[in-house]
Amino acid sequence: MKKQLPDEAERIQQAILEREVEEELQKERLMNFWKKYRFVIIGGLFLIISFTVGTEVYKSWYNKIRIAESNQFEQAVLFDYTSEPEKASQLYSELSQNARTGYQYLAQMRLAQMAFGKNDTSNGIQILTNLMNNSAAPEELRDVARLSVIGHQVGTTDSNELLKLLQPLLKKQNSFYASAVELQAILLLEQKKNDEASQILNTALGLPTLSEQSKNRLKELLSIIQ
Repeated sequence: MKKQLPDEAERIQQAILEREVEEELQKERLMNFWKKYRFVIIGGLFLIISFTVGTEVYKSWYNKIRIAESNQFEQAVLFDYTSEPEKASQLYSELSQNARTGYQYLAQMRLAQMAFGKNDTSNGIQILTNLMNNSAAPEELRDVARLSVIGHQVGTTDSNELLKLLQPLLKKQNSFYASAVELQAILLLEQKKNDEASQILNTALGLPTLSEQSKNRLKELLSIIQ
């Protein structure tokens, strides 16, 4: 027993020494890693902090811009409805050219509406066509512009051209599918294709995702055909 105690103490001291050596090696490895990659790590942290701060600054700036443009748009609408079209047109034009938010596109739509109100159809169509082809504009606004471009040319432009222009909206998942089907049916009726028009209306009416309001419009159009 007496012989085992020194051996046990030696083993314990050896284990402690090995642990201290391992800790020192670990510290050395960490220091070497830090020396090698400290600039990358610090740079990465700086980028993260800069991005976070920059995002907050951008949000603050964007909100200020959005509020200012919203006020300008509301002022233009007010001029429009108080029979001051020149002032309204000036504000809409400024927004359509300089706005940095969605009010740029809303202003363009209002300008087109004002043009149609003055029987300046070609100008209104041109404004909406530019909006329709602007990939930076929200997709739904582009779809509305497309519908309006087609709708304002029914009876004056070749129906085959308008049917071709309508195709992107005739996807069942499109938000304006029902309106597009209505226009498609009207264009087919213009070509004396009554049966085909009735068929596409019946097909659309069979969709469960169609709103009740849309169904009523399509049923009314179908009853006119029949």
